[in-house]
Amino acid sequence: MWLDTLAQFAWRLLVVLVGVAGLVLLLTRLYLVSLPIILALVIATIAVPPTRRLERRGVPRLLATLIVVVGGAATFFGGLILLVPAFTRQVADLGPTVSEAFQRVLDWLDRSPFGLDRAEIETLITDALDNVGQFSGTIAAQVGSIAIAVGEVLTAISLAIVLLFFFVKDGEQIVGWFIARAPDRLRDDMRASGARGWGALAGYVRGTAAIALINAVGIGLGLLIVGVPLVLPLTLLVFLGGFVPVIGAFTSGLLATLVALATGGPTTALIVLAIVVLVQQVEGNVLQPMIMRRAVSLHPIVILTVLTAGAVIVGVLGAFLAVPIAATLAAVGNELRLRGELRSRGIQPGPSPLGGRGVDPELGLPEADPVTPRKPRRRPARTSSAAGPSDG
Repeated sequence: MWLDTLAQFAWRLLVVLVGVAGLVLLLTRLYLVSLPIILALVIATIAVPPTRRLERRGVPRLLATLIVVVGGAATFFGGLILLVPAFTRQVADLGPTVSEAFQRVLDWLDRSPFGLDRAEIETLITDALDNVGQFSGTIAAQVGSIAIAVGEVLTAISLAIVLLFFFVKDGEQIVGWFIARAPDRLRDDMRASGARGWGALAGYVRGTAAIALINAVGIGLGLLIVGVPLVLPLTLLVFLGGFVPVIGAFTSGLLATLVALATGGPTTALIVLAIVVLVQQVEGNVLQPMIMRRAVSLHPIVILTVLTAGAVIVGVLGAFLAVPIAATLAAVGNELRLRGELRSRGIQPGPSPLGGRGVDPELGLPEADPVTPRKPRRRPARTSSAAGPSDG
């Protein structure tokens, strides 16, 4: 008996896994379309609330969308363009200091009890640099491939901005269009699960952005007080690293510590390390539970699994998007499970989400209004009133 049950479960699980693998394969093959859509949806959770606030104050929706989307994109990319010269200048100034710090590390290794010889280490480094130099011709031959990759990235970014504009401007109409094409018995489930998924995604993105901003400001102020160079680039990296759970904050904090070691020595590096650990402990133990309490909570094992899968399949962008997608799918799955349990007790659920609050005006995209089927137009019957000649 148990063997039959196990066999039925196994082949059903196999069918599900094959379907998921096929969907992932399709999305990766169409990454120039799927990634911009996902990225635009994630950013829309941040762009929709200010757009709706402007609209409630009397600004037309088209103008409000242009202000938020186009203005936000111009501010973001303009800030990056302004940051590049300062970053390049500081890196150039940092070069001699890094070389001196590297020599200091070699001296410490030579005097350490590990039995490492400085001459052998320098020989290994020289051989590694020579091996890298042998690949210069291969890298030069791949310039065309690099140019194609850069073109694809620019295309994906442009498509994501265009999709973001329409998602922010016509989000309710898009949701209503999809619901109108579903059977009547599925419309309430679509409204409830869509609102629940959108609420989870919006809560996760906004909470993560707030935590990353606080983390970046805290570490950036610490670097500024200690006197570590590259404060703005390192602060930006800490902020972006906050969107990659588990490894993002560790990597950005480690980079800040290494820069402090190269510029100020071991004492400065230890001070920066203490600042990074203190800020991240406050973020993990105080801010994370307080800010993210309304978002979907995922187990660390799930986070590491989806994070690794996203990085392997798509790369860095996949690591950014893996956890928000998993949080949204978890919220939708929980909503559908609760609605199924309610139906098993003979209760028909309505269009409101059961697994949590829906999308309020502050979160942005409201639930789509119930779609009523269109009534066929009745053409007025033609009445032929032919007037005869009047009898005088």
